[in-house]
Amino acid sequence: MRRLAAVLGFVLAGLVLAQSGGLVPIEPENGHEGGVEAPGKKDPMSELLHWAIEHSDPETLKNLMEEYKEKNLTIKDIYGQEVVDAFFKTEGDVMSQQIAVIQDFRNESLPDSTLEAALEELEELLHQVDHAGNLNRMGGMKPLLEMALGEERGETTRSLALWVLGVAVQNNAPVQEELHRLGGVRSFAERLQLCGEAASAQFCGKLLFCLSGLLKNSPVLQAIADQHGVTAWMMEVGIKHPAAAVVKKALGFLDTVFAQSPQLPFLETLTDTRDATAASVLGLVESPDVDTSEKAIALLGRLAELRPKLFSSFREELISAARRAQHHCEANGGDKDVCSGLLHAAAEVDRKLAGTAGTAGTSHFQEL
Repeated sequence: MRRLAAVLGFVLAGLVLAQSGGLVPIEPENGHEGGVEAPGKKDPMSELLHWAIEHSDPETLKNLMEEYKEKNLTIKDIYGQEVVDAFFKTEGDVMSQQIAVIQDFRNESLPDSTLEAALEELEELLHQVDHAGNLNRMGGMKPLLEMALGEERGETTRSLALWVLGVAVQNNAPVQEELHRLGGVRSFAERLQLCGEAASAQFCGKLLFCLSGLLKNSPVLQAIADQHGVTAWMMEVGIKHPAAAVVKKALGFLDTVFAQSPQLPFLETLTDTRDATAASVLGLVESPDVDTSEKAIALLGRLAELRPKLFSSFREELISAARRAQHHCEANGGDKDVCSGLLHAAAEVDRKLAGTAGTAGTSHFQEL
């Protein structure tokens, strides 16, 4: 143990000395400066060095250093360039390596498993806003988009590429704009039209995740997507999809977009589709799946805020659907507070509708 710590301490110390002496030059990848450490946070290399020194035998370390000095050996001579590279590899280096793999996705000799490993490692890095901001500059965004929407790779690999893009654009306006400039909104909207009942739930679910991240908090992009039929697809196809995961994402998408873009042109079309829209959403309110029921009630609440007169005549149906949802929840052994919460959430929607129904704000849920 002590000899191992001594060797590790020697290697680390030698690498630090080599770096300061110019034996192992360290240059930022593509001219980017390294990140600034947070106050009070030690560099991982320094922490490892301190551990090695604390657990090593000073005499053993001294003898090792004298031996290597006499033989005029460097760290590279003893442990090889790979060890040196491993100690100084940055997250930027890792991104470059994985992007290089992804850029080669059209190479038929490259297995899907290799691409998927690269995608998974890149996805972990892109949770950091700075790394996501560098994705397009480093040449990674375009091949991800082309791989996701192309036919060269299997469904799992293409779905994973969508997931990576979705992570990159989350709450990151500059990255959202970059993906849009590459044709992301239009391309996703066109691909979305193919996500019908026979389409892959896995791929379509990832497409909705990516599209939601791309449009979130951007009324401009939401309006563009609306022009390409995205909002209509969500309401007419998405919330009726046989895959529960797609339904939930569509419900969440509509609630978010209506909240952030209350003047969206699609909302004007609800006058003509009111009955069909109400029937679809109310049917989801009484779903045996609590999460689906909650999201459907939330969407009705949003519609009640934006178009209260349009949907005020469906209050009785809302009451019945909410009670059935509570019954399903209790029958399936759901938490009592969660089950009753469905009815209370519907009551709030009913109160929003009550003020426009000529009943002086009286709710059908007065007993609550």
